[in-house]
Amino acid sequence: MEYCNIDRFGNIYLSDKTGNLRKLNPLGEQIAQFASQHYGKLSALESWTSLRVFLFYQDIQQFVYLDRFLNQSEFLDFSSAQFRLVTLASPSSDNQLWIIDSGPATLAKYDINFGSVTFSQVLNQLIDAPDLKPNQLFEYQNRVYLGDSNLGILVFDNLGNYIQTIDKPGGKLVYPFKEELYFLKGNRLHFISIYNQNQRIIELPENQTDYKHVLVTEKSIVLASSQDLFIYSYTPR
Repeated sequence: MEYCNIDRFGNIYLSDKTGNLRKLNPLGEQIAQFASQHYGKLSALESWTSLRVFLFYQDIQQFVYLDRFLNQSEFLDFSSAQFRLVTLASPSSDNQLWIIDSGPATLAKYDINFGSVTFSQVLNQLIDAPDLKPNQLFEYQNRVYLGDSNLGILVFDNLGNYIQTIDKPGGKLVYPFKEELYFLKGNRLHFISIYNQNQRIIELPENQTDYKHVLVTEKSIVLASSQDLFIYSYTPR
C-alpha cells in the first residue's frame, strides 16, 4: 500500500502504486473501488475531514474529490494558478485547499471556486529553517499541521499563523485521533497530545512483516505493510 487513510466512520482507504483506491469497511471487507483514468502518481489521500475523499497528484498537478461511493467529480488542476509546483495539498474546513508551493517552500490557501490564492506565506520567513522537507499537510481542529522530514511537525492556526514545532523523529506520516497525533516508529505506536505535547506509546503485536502505515479507530488499530493489512481490536485508555 502506498497511502492509507480512514474516515469518521472507521472505513479504511488504501491506494496502490498504480493509483487505484479501495474502500474497506471497519472489518476489512471491500465495499468500493476507484480506478483513475489519469496516469499520475497519487501524492495525497485525505478522507478524514469531510464526507468526501480528496486525492492529489503532484506529477500532473491535479486533484479530485470522490463521494462516499468513490464516484469522481471532474479533475481540477493548479496549472492556471500562480504556483511554481504544488508539492502538497489538503482540504480546509471552509472548502478551500491548503497547499505547499515549492521554491522556496510556501504555505498558501487556494480558493477552488474562484481559482485564486487567499493566503500565502514563505515558510522561511516564519521559521529559521533553510532545509525544509515537507512531506505531509492536513487541517485538524482549526489547526494546520505540516509534517517535515527534518524538523518534525510544524503547527499553524487556521489563518496560517505559525504556532510551534512538535519534535518527532524520522519522516513517518502522522495522523489525528481525538486530541492526539500518532505515528509509527518501528514496532511502536507513538501518540503526542496536540495541546501539551505529552507522549504515550503502545507496543504493537510482533510480526515478521515491516509495517508501513498505521490507522487508529475507536476500537481497532489497522496496520498495513506493502502487501498485507492487519486489524487488531484494542481497548482505548
